[in-house]
This record gives sequence, C-alpha cells and structure tokens, in this order.
Amino acid sequence: MPLSIVPSTFDFNKFGLLLSKYSYQAKKNDILAGIVIGIESNYALVDFGLEQICFLPLKEISICPTVDLREFLNINFIGEFSILDITNRQNRIIISLRRIESIYLWNRLRQIDFSNITIYAKIEKSIGKGKLTIFNGLLLFVLNSNIPKYYLRIDRKNIFMPFKFLEVKDYYHVAHISSKLAIFSKVNNNLTIGLIYSGNIVSIRDFGVFINILGIKCLLHISEISQKQKKVTNLNLLYKVGDQLKLKVIYKDTKRGRISVTLASLT
Repeated sequence: MPLSIVPSTFDFNKFGLLLSKYSYQAKKNDILAGIVIGIESNYALVDFGLEQICFLPLKEISICPTVDLREFLNINFIGEFSILDITNRQNRIIISLRRIESIYLWNRLRQIDFSNITIYAKIEKSIGKGKLTIFNGLLLFVLNSNIPKYYLRIDRKNIFMPFKFLEVKDYYHVAHISSKLAIFSKVNNNLTIGLIYSGNIVSIRDFGVFINILGIKCLLHISEISQKQKKVTNLNLLYKVGDQLKLKVIYKDTKRGRISVTLASLT
C-alpha cells in the first residue's frame, strides 16, 4: 500500500544551516527527518539539509517486498530515516526507511503478552543452527532443535507454523521462538498426569528412552526403568525403536514443553 504523501512545508536549507551552526556530524544509527527529492530505478535521493545527498537503496525502503520504488515513495515524501552507513571515499550517506518500520513494529511487539500468546510465522531462510522466521514483517530466530523434525525434512517455506516465545532481548531486537513448545501447548491438555497411555519408542539414549504419545515426545528416564530392571546399563538390550509400551504420565513442564512418564507395569 503506498505511503501517504505530505507536501513539504519545511525549509531543509535553513535546517542545514542550523545543523552547521551546532557542528552536527551525521553518525551511523542516527534518525533524521528528510524529504525525497529524486527517484531512480534502484534508489531514492533524500535531502536531510546536510551537505551530502543521502541514498535510500531499493531494499531499504520497506519490509514488504516491492519491484517499483514508486509503489511506496513519491517526490516530496517526508519521513524519518535511519543512517546505515557513511562512505567517506564517495562522500555518501546510506539510509534506511525499512529500519524505522522495523523499530515501529518491534515497539508494537513489546506490547504482546509473550508468556501466553501463540503466533503463526513462516520460515524465511536457514542461518547457522537455526532459521529466521517472519512474523508481521519482523524476523524472529528459531533453533533447529525447536522445530519438529517433520518440518525440517521438507520445504515448509510458505507454510505458517505455530510458535511460542522463549526469550525476547528488547535491547538487541532479538526474539527466540519455539515451534515444538507451541505444538506442545496445543495438545498437552490431552495428556493427564496419572493416566495410562500407549506410546512408541522414537529414540534411545543412555539416560532413557523417548516415547511418542499422542504426537508428543515424552521421556522415560532410566531411573523409572531401573526400579524393575536393576542396574540397567544398556537400554538398547531392553528396547528398540518402534517398541510399544504402556506408560503413565507423572510430570508435565508446560513452560519447557517436557513430559515425563513411568512404566505402567510399575504402578
């Protein structure tokens, strides 16, 4: 949607004289008001009232993708811009409207009750040991370990997935999210402490085995097995992946998405 255009009534030449009077030096991350004075195919020219003309690259115009600058900007558009870089050799200032939009969206995000809300976001790209997802124009980070393996094995780029917030670092504008916790929150009410369920072993570790019960991975700790099988040292001798067991839920940690079970035969 095009941004509203406000005719310029501000004298940027006088503003430039004012900046010079106080020996203002433009710095990275400064936010200044400017007016669009020209539009090219890959960038717009913005006047801050400084000696240098500022360049607004195409990719820094908006969080929303566009192929035409004129969808968002027109001559005499006035707005706030953030300084991204100052190149001394070319005497250029590179600015961003996108960053201002991101700050505005982040401030809106801060008003959300992170502990209780489930959001729906889609994966944008892989980065390191995780992925960047996009939610209302903001990029949020999720570790691969917090994404169900099913979603990691196939291309889910255009599919919206549920996520819960794990951590929000407001100062750095970073949010860590988890899809596993969101899915857990939706279905954990189907598992009740004290009731017995059937589940299949999905993996075996030295400390216990993980069981799939109603789509949720639950832990059968080795201590819950050793009560019957004394001095268990190798669980692979007792179980194999795919074995079905009768289990009773003994503990649920809704904040971390963990459920512990014990063998039904022991109760």
